Amino acid sequence: MEKQNIESELHNIKIEFVEFYVGTAKAVVYWHVKALGFKVIAYCGPETGNTEKVSYLIAKNDIKLVITSAINPISHHILSYVNLHGDAIKRIGIKVNDITTYFNKSVSKGGIPIEGPQALRDDNGIVEYAVLKLFDDNEIFLIDNSGYFGDFMPGFINVEADWLDIEEENSEICEIDHIACALRINEMFLWENYLNNILASKTIEEYDERKTIDSDKKIGMYLKALQTQNKKINKVLVEPELNKKNQVQLYITENYGSGIQHLAFKTNNIVKTVEVLKRNGVKFNNYPDSYYVSLQQKYPDLDIQDLKKYGILCDVDENSLLLQTFTSPIGDRPTFFYEFIQRVNDYDGFGLNNIQALFEALESEIIK
Repeated sequence: MEKQNIESELHNIKIEFVEFYVGTAKAVVYWHVKALGFKVIAYCGPETGNTEKVSYLIAKNDIKLVITSAINPISHHILSYVNLHGDAIKRIGIKVNDITTYFNKSVSKGGIPIEGPQALRDDNGIVEYAVLKLFDDNEIFLIDNSGYFGDFMPGFINVEADWLDIEEENSEICEIDHIACALRINEMFLWENYLNNILASKTIEEYDERKTIDSDKKIGMYLKALQTQNKKINKVLVEPELNKKNQVQLYITENYGSGIQHLAFKTNNIVKTVEVLKRNGVKFNNYPDSYYVSLQQKYPDLDIQDLKKYGILCDVDENSLLLQTFTSPIGDRPTFFYEFIQRVNDYDGFGLNNIQALFEALESEIIK
């Protein structure tokens, strides 16, 4: 019975937050507030007793991001990360109900421990956590905050009142749909097995474009989609082809290693999302007219007017649709970007039919 409870716990998990390490946290926070419609919730820094770093918790519906930067040379782990990778995602916070059980089970199944179970306490309660390694310099931060009644975790204070005067139009984004990761050649099976073991996820889709015969049209990439049993955590792993200049290899080169290439935010109305975000100055990728001509020919009953106008890709599965679009890289390096995705009538895939259009567009934007 105890074993059954442990296995059940491995399936009862979800993404609690995603944390970025950046050069200047306040500027990155401001961009997310003004451009994407996030709200600033809580803050950690010198004013709260932390003299090494500042962190802001920002949120939009069910999405929680933590933006962190160093304020002291002693914070070499933050400074060296940003120096090597630029502004980038450092860790994925995964909520579990029993830190010790989950951590021990994960390690027994191949998880690489960075920090064993710990507890943080203040007058608002207790937060338990543990840390596992991911990719080159990323982390999976296991967190149990069920016994905490403050904002996020000890060390943070609520600062909503300081940011309430920032007006924003609802961008309609509501939750994290999936996390996409770029891997070095021959890392696919390593990290696929690692993640499936510690998250009790399964590989649900595979796309190997490297096998395409027409070498002139090849973008040269290998992709797998992983999903937990409760569908709360979805990961897309992408690996480039040897000696093929493409966006995946560019990410690895400019990021100086494997890492998290983009976050996909689910939206209830992708047209409204793109409208609002473009007015806020967000730059999106452009797709060739030929994509929409082909789409209309394949699906004559599909209304493509708004799709073409707003640069939205579409995949059709019987009566279900996947609508998706991608920003240009949001920082100075051609690495991390955002995706916005709408699933119509419970579309359950990852738009593999749109991969060619996506990567051709990305390459035309950033590969010279």
